[in-house]
Amino acid sequence: MKKIMIIACSSIIFIVLITFIVFVNWQHIFGANRPIANAKAIYQLEFKDKEIAETSNVDNDILYIVPKGHLDTYIKTMNKKGYKLSEKDIEHNRLVFQKGNNFTEINYKRFARKYTMIESPFLKEI
Repeated sequence: MKKIMIIACSSIIFIVLITFIVFVNWQHIFGANRPIANAKAIYQLEFKDKEIAETSNVDNDILYIVPKGHLDTYIKTMNKKGYKLSEKDIEHNRLVFQKGNNFTEINYKRFARKYTMIESPFLKEI
């Protein structure tokens, strides 16, 4: 009985300590990402068979997650909104779209080995 109490107390103290360390270092560990929002987006991609999922960062910027190498999904979505792809710079991870005389630069980056995160400058437009 005494061993069980010691193990239980040790476990509780360990969990509280780890929670405190993560809470204090939250921004250093996760950066500008929101892990719960990103997990929801990945869930939509994996289990709900969506081709593109929306998420956001701590600054409430709209981000999109697509499977790695599937930028065509985002490009098709932009084409539906009237934007035409004018440049695809793989070396600098950016897409340049044109709508009329305006050019819009979209950056993307690798996310969690299997996905690509697209930084959209639009607010809920897509």
